Amino acid sequence: MRRATAVALAALLAAGLVPAGAGAASAKTPDPLTLEVTAGAVLTLPAGDGLQDGTKVRISSVSGGDVDLLAVKGKKKVELSEATPLRRTATGWQRTLTVPVRALNAGSWDLVARRSDDRAARARAAAALRVGSGVPTRVVVTPSASKLYPWKDRVLDALTVTATATDETGTVLPVRGSVRLDAGPLHRVRALAGTGARLPVTGLPIGPARVTTVFRGPGGDATRTTAITLAPTGVGALRLSASADTVQPVADGLLDSVVLTTSGEAVAASPATVSGTLTISNRFGVLKSWKVADGTPRTFTWDGRITGRIVPGAYTATLTLHGPEGVDRVRTQRLTVSKDHLPYRVRDLFGVADGNQQGLAVHDGLFYVATDVDSTSSRVDVYDGRGALVRTLGVLPIGHGAELAFSTTTGLLYAANGGALNPTSIWAIDPASTDPATAVKQTFDLSALGPNGMVGVDDAGGRLLVFTGVKGAFTLSSVGFDGTVQRTVPISISGTPQGLDVVGTELWVYTSLRGRNRLARYSVTDDAVIAAGTGTAAFDLMNPGEGEGFAYAGGVDGSIYVGAHGPNRVGVLVPVADE
Repeated sequence: MRRATAVALAALLAAGLVPAGAGAASAKTPDPLTLEVTAGAVLTLPAGDGLQDGTKVRISSVSGGDVDLLAVKGKKKVELSEATPLRRTATGWQRTLTVPVRALNAGSWDLVARRSDDRAARARAAAALRVGSGVPTRVVVTPSASKLYPWKDRVLDALTVTATATDETGTVLPVRGSVRLDAGPLHRVRALAGTGARLPVTGLPIGPARVTTVFRGPGGDATRTTAITLAPTGVGALRLSASADTVQPVADGLLDSVVLTTSGEAVAASPATVSGTLTISNRFGVLKSWKVADGTPRTFTWDGRITGRIVPGAYTATLTLHGPEGVDRVRTQRLTVSKDHLPYRVRDLFGVADGNQQGLAVHDGLFYVATDVDSTSSRVDVYDGRGALVRTLGVLPIGHGAELAFSTTTGLLYAANGGALNPTSIWAIDPASTDPATAVKQTFDLSALGPNGMVGVDDAGGRLLVFTGVKGAFTLSSVGFDGTVQRTVPISISGTPQGLDVVGTELWVYTSLRGRNRLARYSVTDDAVIAAGTGTAAFDLMNPGEGEGFAYAGGVDGSIYVGAHGPNRVGVLVPVADE
C-alpha cells in the first residue's frame, strides 16, 4: 500500500466515515514488486556448454514476503522459482535469482515476478529474454584469395579460411568444424580453430577448386561452399618500350638505331624467374633475335639494318616471356625503318683545350678557336688539321669571344663578344701576331645594334655580317670593313645563337636547341643583307653538346666546320647519302 493511501485511510477511520472492517482489509494490500535483468537479456542453448547458460534477475520490494519467478511465452509458462523469500537490505527487500537456459526452449520469453500469497501482485521485466538455439544461422566464410598458385614459392601457395557464425539472436558462436579443399582428384582437410584454418595448395592440380566449410555450432551444423581457382605461376606484367618508333639507319646521328627496353615479372609478385626472347620481324618472318635472361629491365639496340642493308618498311618487335608454369605472354612494338636522313652528319676531328670554348674560324688549314678567360678577355688557340696546337694568340681584350671569322680580303681575324648582356663590339686581329699588346688592329663599337654579337665575313660582298639583338628581336647588319653600318634587317632564328658564316651565296646561322644543334640557311644578295629576313632551309645536326662556333673553309676544300663543348671539340660536316 502506498504511504499516502494509508494515511488517508487512517484519517477516514478516525472520523468514523469508513467501516473498520473496510479499513483493515485495505491495509493488507501487498506492496508492489519490481523485476530487472542484471546480467544479460540473451541466453543460448544448449545448456552446459558455457555459452550464455544463464542470467541474473533481481526482484525488489519495500516489504518482505515470498515471491515466484516465471517465464512466459504465449500460453506456455515455466516456473523458475517458487515461494522464494525476499531478503532485507539497507534499501528495502530484494532477492537475486538465476534464470537457467536449461529450463527454456528457443524463443522470446517474458520474465514475471509475483508474490506467492497474492498472485495479482506481480512485475514484468522491461525487456523480453531471448533464448537462442545455438544453431549457426548466419555463417560468413572468407577465403584469403579467390586465386592461388600451387607452384611452391611461398607466395599465395596456401589458402587461409576465416569463418564466423551467429545464431538467430546475433550471438557469435565459437569457431568449430572443418574445411575441405577439393581440387581434381585430390583434397586437403583441416580443422577450424581460433578464427579459421590454413590449407596448403602446393602439389594440387591447376584448375577450379571447391572449398567446403562445415561450421559446428552448439545447437547444430551449417555448411558453406566457396569456389576458388588454382592458377599456374606464369608471367604477370611485362613491358616493351622503344626509344623511337621510327629508325633511320642512314648514319647521320638522328634515329640511327632504336633501343628496346624489356622487363617482366611473375604473377602475384612471385620471385619466380621469367625469361624468353625478343625478336624483330617483318612480313617475311623473324630477322633478328635476342635471349632475354630474366625480367629485370634490359636494353637491346637494333641498328635498323638486315644483314647490313637498309630495307625500308614496317617491322614488329616482339617480347615473349614465360614463367615456370602457364602459357607465354607477348608484347609487341611497331617500328618503321626509313631511309630519310639529315643533309649532314658531324664527324669529330679533334678535341681542343678545356675551358669555355666559343668562336671558330678556319683559313689555310688552320683552325682558330676562341676560349673565354674571364668576363673581359679571351684567348685564341690555333690548331692544325690534326688537332695539334700551333700557337696561342695571347690573352686578348675581346670579352666573350662568341664568334670568329677570317677575311681573305683584309687578312684579318674578326672577333665578336656576344652574350645577352654584352654590348656588341668587333675586333680585327692580326692572326700572325705573337704580341697580345699589338695583335688587335681595329675595334668597332657596334653597341647601338644591341647585345649578342656574332660576326661572319662576306668577302664577295666586301663586308662583315653582324648578328645582334635579343630573343624575338634579332637583327642582321651589313657592316663595312671600316666599321660603318650599312643596313640592318630583322632575322628569325630557332634556339640560342652560337655561330655564323657565309657559305657561297648563303648565310648559315648555327644555333643550339635542347638535345641538338641546328643550321638555318639564308639567301644573301648584293642589294640586301638577307632576302625577306627568313631562312630558306633549316636542319638539325645530331652532335652532342652545346654548339660553339661555325666556319666555312671556302676555296678548294669547301668544308664546313662546327664546334661544340661537353667535351670541347671541332667537327666537320659530312654529306649523308642513303647508305
